[in-house]
Amino acid sequence: MKRNRSRNVETRKKIADAIRKADRIAITSHVRPDADSIGSGLALYLILKQLGKEAGFFNSDKAPFPLTELPGFDAIQYGQISPQPFDIVMLIEGGTEERTGMSRLSDYYTVNIDHHASGCYSCNINWVAPEAAAVGEMIYDLAVELDIQWTRDIGFNLYAAISSDTGSFKYSNTTAKSLNIASRLVKKCRFTPVEVSDILFYSNHMEKVRMIEKVLSTLELQLNKRVAIIYFKQEFLARFSLKEIETEDVISIARSILGVDVTLFFKEIGSEFYRVSIRSRGSIDSQEVAKMFNGGGHSHAAGFFYRGDIEEAKRLILDILKEKLK
Repeated sequence: MKRNRSRNVETRKKIADAIRKADRIAITSHVRPDADSIGSGLALYLILKQLGKEAGFFNSDKAPFPLTELPGFDAIQYGQISPQPFDIVMLIEGGTEERTGMSRLSDYYTVNIDHHASGCYSCNINWVAPEAAAVGEMIYDLAVELDIQWTRDIGFNLYAAISSDTGSFKYSNTTAKSLNIASRLVKKCRFTPVEVSDILFYSNHMEKVRMIEKVLSTLELQLNKRVAIIYFKQEFLARFSLKEIETEDVISIARSILGVDVTLFFKEIGSEFYRVSIRSRGSIDSQEVAKMFNGGGHSHAAGFFYRGDIEEAKRLILDILKEKLK
């Protein structure tokens, strides 16, 4: 642990030095961005602007509501970074072209900041810290290293990033450090936790609630009711104006069932193409299961993409879980 902490400090200092020397810095996050990647990216963008850098935040995918309500959201541009000239490209939770949707990243000096154990090490600087509950924690440490002036918008975005990835500080990845950083942000940056919670957790449109109801109607229990499975099908969108549905709150409801150790969420993306999210508790490692399908994530929250028949996918995963639940 001490070796990891020392390596993190050394890498963080290296990133801070690179930022100080650069004039033009681009930021991007992963496809299908979430609150951690958007909140962390916006906070980093605001930090760079404060330091006098010419900064740009580029994403290949648009973030859904309610992330659009985070301060500074309109600064995000959509499209490729290349061929624009930048001294550094900073990748938030997305160290590859596939993960970010950005092409020609090898043309740039790249910095990867990720808290997934499956994070890549193919950039010029790679700061991968699986012990961090969210990249928001890492950007906070970087901001301290850079000795910035704390503003409400920087703090609000970092708090949102950490709060989201810890499930409002309810998930097993929540640590004393998560709570300590959150407390410091509230004290330094003049906002209240409820302001963030109202945006992230209490801003659902009625159509989304109806959609959640539809997804939950697919619920089935397997393996002596220790595995819950829910489905999202593209046909569900036919009666709604929603273009997409965020899954975190849906899967959180299913995973809260007493006695359930693992929750699987099959989200249909295209014909026989699914994004499979895995949530677990106790000794069941979601990441181990996801890796068997070339996915990744965290111990209790992971996922992967699957092409093929959904019943076959379900059978394969349940066979793996049957062994792990013995």
